[in-house]
Amino acid sequence: MKRPRPLRSRATAPWFVALLALALAAPAPGQDDPVGAAMKLFEKRRYEQAARTLEDALARLDAQRRAQAQLVLGTIYLRNADLHEALGRTAAAAELDYLDKLLKTGPEGRSRYARLYLAEAQLARGSAREAGRNFEQARADPALESRHRTIAGVGLGSALWAQREGERARGLWKTAGAGGPEIALARAAAEGRARVADAASLKRVADDSARSRDASPRVRRYLIEVYLAAGAPDQALAVARAADWGAASYVERFKVAKGTAKAIGFYDLALLGDLAQLYRELARARLEQAAADARMKPSAEYYLAEALSGLGANDRAATFAQAFLARPQAPAQFRERARARAALIAYRLGRGAEAESAWTAIAEQSSDPEVLADVVLGCADTGAQCAKALARAGQVAEAADGRRAQRLNTALGTYHLRKKDYARAIAYMEAGRDKSNKNKIEANDPEMLAGLAEAYYRTKQFSEGLEIFFEMSQEFPVVRQIQEAVQGVYSMEHRSAGDVRIL
Repeated sequence: MKRPRPLRSRATAPWFVALLALALAAPAPGQDDPVGAAMKLFEKRRYEQAARTLEDALARLDAQRRAQAQLVLGTIYLRNADLHEALGRTAAAAELDYLDKLLKTGPEGRSRYARLYLAEAQLARGSAREAGRNFEQARADPALESRHRTIAGVGLGSALWAQREGERARGLWKTAGAGGPEIALARAAAEGRARVADAASLKRVADDSARSRDASPRVRRYLIEVYLAAGAPDQALAVARAADWGAASYVERFKVAKGTAKAIGFYDLALLGDLAQLYRELARARLEQAAADARMKPSAEYYLAEALSGLGANDRAATFAQAFLARPQAPAQFRERARARAALIAYRLGRGAEAESAWTAIAEQSSDPEVLADVVLGCADTGAQCAKALARAGQVAEAADGRRAQRLNTALGTYHLRKKDYARAIAYMEAGRDKSNKNKIEANDPEMLAGLAEAYYRTKQFSEGLEIFFEMSQEFPVVRQIQEAVQGVYSMEHRSAGDVRIL
């Protein structure tokens, strides 16, 4: 079998893992090769298609080939998790603005449901106090349907729990009572997040609701949350695969002046975070299975450090990072990248000075754009200043070939985006963008495109951002919620609130 060439982007590097897997057990001529087929789809950033190719094939593979497939499938899930996390940040920028603007329109054309969705979005992004205030008002608003007022009460409980008011939170969840699958699942999801319900009872609630074929997008989102809290990611994946994530969670319809009809589609911002967690949990499970095979174990350890750190299990992540670093046969580039990952884990464990010192040392010793990209991304993820490391990375990016420095430019753009220096973020990301295929995910890391679109939104370059979202939504329907929010803000700032439409 002809081996695929090594890949350069963040989405698929370090790809020595997959090459090793293929070298260990290439299929016989004419034999079905789902691992190779999945890798080709992965190279094109067709994450869902690549994952399904392997999921459908696992049962019929022999033990050796199955371990390879689990390793590759775990890396696919990891990159899909990273993408949905990036989309969540981009969505938050536009959706919080849009919902806030909806609340400030004139009384006649004002949405009755924007406050509830704003509260849920604020809670999803960690602003529990602001969310609590909006949940309180939504809960007391007689213009909302009773089920939505009850959902607001459940949300208020979650906001209070986040503020360590556990007794009040439990009281609100307890009084939610029965009210159909949405209410039961809303309560179960809240109690699951707070870890005050056992896995068996959570799973029973989810199983009872999952049998419905007409589940709303909100119900499906709750099901994912509840199954994850119950430790059942495979059931959560089945729910996600059956959903149309391009559909609105709720459509509010009413009339304004002279009987003009108005329709506003609302989406669940929390969904993007839920999907990111789902794919990381699936990655962890598959990588742990791959690690049971001695030949796959070194590569699985490398990725497990990343997956577990993303899930907040930093002590375990550190163990796997050190295990990989202890292997003398690890290639030099990936040893340095593992050192950068270990520094990130140390930072998350409260050892910030140690982490920054390690990143500085790695940057001063390396001219490899891939290694420096990992250092910069670690600084971006933690909010560390990393002045010396950033300066070194900038020098290497400027001197390196454009294609070779593509991922480093993306990392530098991501760092400046998090620091709200949008002009520099755009400059770096554009430097790493494929100019002839500027919005194609086959030619550009979709995480970079999501970040670039956010920077465009922040600088009110709406058309440029919408072009990116339109292209990405062809492969990732969940992007539609960002499109609608950006289009809504654009309409309000340049014409009128009007109906939300995708141009």
